[in-house]
Amino acid sequence: MTDTTTAPAVASADDQLCSLISAAVARRMTPDFIEKEVQTRVDKLIVESVDRALRSYSDTGKLIEKAIEEALRVDRLDLPSYGATVASMLKTQIEARVAPLIAGQLAADMDELLNLAPKEVKLSDIAAFMLKPYEDDNEWGKHITVHVESKSYGGTWISLDDDQALEGRDLYKAKFRLLVDKDGRISGFFVGGREASTKSWIGSAYGIEQKLRAYTACGTKLIIDEDAVITSVGDY
Repeated sequence: MTDTTTAPAVASADDQLCSLISAAVARRMTPDFIEKEVQTRVDKLIVESVDRALRSYSDTGKLIEKAIEEALRVDRLDLPSYGATVASMLKTQIEARVAPLIAGQLAADMDELLNLAPKEVKLSDIAAFMLKPYEDDNEWGKHITVHVESKSYGGTWISLDDDQALEGRDLYKAKFRLLVDKDGRISGFFVGGREASTKSWIGSAYGIEQKLRAYTACGTKLIIDEDAVITSVGDY
């Protein structure tokens, strides 16, 4: 059998506790207290918000940092560095010593170039240069190729070979081919079937190849005196 005699006492205790809490809250919840607490929370929230907004990685922080940098910027500050000063001194000293050497070498190079590439050259002179080694060795007969083929558009193809005498269909095997325009300028130069551009020339060239490259690079005028060309030793 359940004992219910204590129930009213328990209920009364709960009511008393609630009344005490309500009374305590009521006493604290005065207008001044509420205003103070709200103000404290608002102040804290403002401080935290401003702190977040002004951090360096925030948009506002970046704007402030940029504004400060602009305000502190010095547009021109002429302070030469130690390295720049030393470099300038070295440049002056090197130029004073090297310039005469360079000038002398350039003069020698120009003399050599002018000897290789005169203002104009005759086709017969090119043939004579290719034929000379055979004459010096007294090797009689035909040894070189000099073939002239004029085109309707005004250009002239010249096939040259200082190692063999080619004719007919074998002319395409010629070591050198020149395309000469109507003014006598070499507009195309081919070695072994490949265009020999002076800009991509790598390595050394000797003999007639060296001369032909110089003629092409320097714009030497080629006079085609085909009737005066000799291709054989003893062919006079």
